[in-house]
Amino acid sequence: KNWIDKEEYPQSAAIDLRCVNMVADLWHAPAPKNGQAVGTNTIGSSEACMLGGMAMKWRWRKRMEAAGKPTDKPNLVCGPVQICWHKFARYWDVELREIPMRPGQLFMDPKRMIEACDENTIG
Repeated sequence: KNWIDKEEYPQSAAIDLRCVNMVADLWHAPAPKNGQAVGTNTIGSSEACMLGGMAMKWRWRKRMEAAGKPTDKPNLVCGPVQICWHKFARYWDVELREIPMRPGQLFMDPKRMIEACDENTIG
């Protein structure tokens, strides 16, 4: 069975919509006027990261354009994460500012993270 084929398995589309609404509710998203949150399912985490990264970049670009500022140098600040963020940065012309972990510290240094952020940081 191919649950991705929504015409063959329309119940999978209904489940997708329910899941999107549940996630929107968990993240306290504003209630949509039509009752249906905007979102989609993905096959894997890399696809989800790419879509999320595109949304961050477009939201940043819209904000910068409204302020009359240039939109040619977006950056993304992250720790040593999944390789898909390297691909996202390359595919979408985003500077990746990766903050390395230190020996014995299994999390990104918050001070270094904040220092890496500027008005061109999309996320």
